[in-house]
Amino acid sequence: MTSNTTVGWIGFGSMGSRMAKRLLDHGISVVGYNRDRTKLPACPGSMSAASPAEVAGKTRLLFIMVTDGTASSALINGKDGILKEVAPGSIVVNLSTIAPEEAREEARTLGERRVDYLDVPVSGSVVPAEKGELLLLAGGDPEKLATIRPFLDIMGRKTLFFGPAGSGMKAKLVINALLASHMEALAQVLLAGEELGLDRGMVLDMILDSPLATPFYRIKKTNLENRSYAKAFSLSLMTKDLGLLARELLSSGSPSPLAWGLYNDYREAQKMGLGEQDISSVYEYLRKRSSLP
Repeated sequence: MTSNTTVGWIGFGSMGSRMAKRLLDHGISVVGYNRDRTKLPACPGSMSAASPAEVAGKTRLLFIMVTDGTASSALINGKDGILKEVAPGSIVVNLSTIAPEEAREEARTLGERRVDYLDVPVSGSVVPAEKGELLLLAGGDPEKLATIRPFLDIMGRKTLFFGPAGSGMKAKLVINALLASHMEALAQVLLAGEELGLDRGMVLDMILDSPLATPFYRIKKTNLENRSYAKAFSLSLMTKDLGLLARELLSSGSPSPLAWGLYNDYREAQKMGLGEQDISSVYEYLRKRSSLP
């Protein structure tokens, strides 16, 4: 794999379009496909393909960045899916967040065609994606990972290797649980202050002036202060990831109260219609559950 390699890219959503643009801006040719054709103009400079199969037929390194395992599986196994045209020796990299078992199954399916598979979900939202500052969490063959590292280095500030196929997905679910718990803890503390008659903005200022301040809290300050939740990472995607983690732990014989508790809270927030708002909107669900108006 060299800088002259033509890269395949499937998935031009809010994250995928920004990550693919990083490659284009570094002079790398990209052949792209998106299920919603209207999103392809978000990444000018890429060459458009009519199907996942066409992308696979024109490239030997292919990235997938889609919503979930159902979408990912359809792109690989569908009627005009990757399997139809992918050549032996190619590398397929799934940047999406899916269940670890789904990643292992994709690795097995592609492996039968002598195609290598890496699961490399990303930690970070749209701004780090634009700046190439994502943290990438990898599973699969470390030697194959080394061959594509120059491309990953364009998209992220660091790539961590966790083990065989599915390990990257496990790491992503774990870090997202910490993200969800930080968000809920901050919201709960604000509500406790408000229930005691304290001003929400003052409580936020106190937290951010204390040793407990984090960059994440600073990013979410405006959302919580104004009760306005422009999407950086949607609550619906967090709910999906927490559900994957809870079920993965349960299948491993560890019915984690933390994972299930977080999943239930975010799921209830989604039921309130907050799914397409930022994860900080979980504050509205917790507020409704409290005695505050």
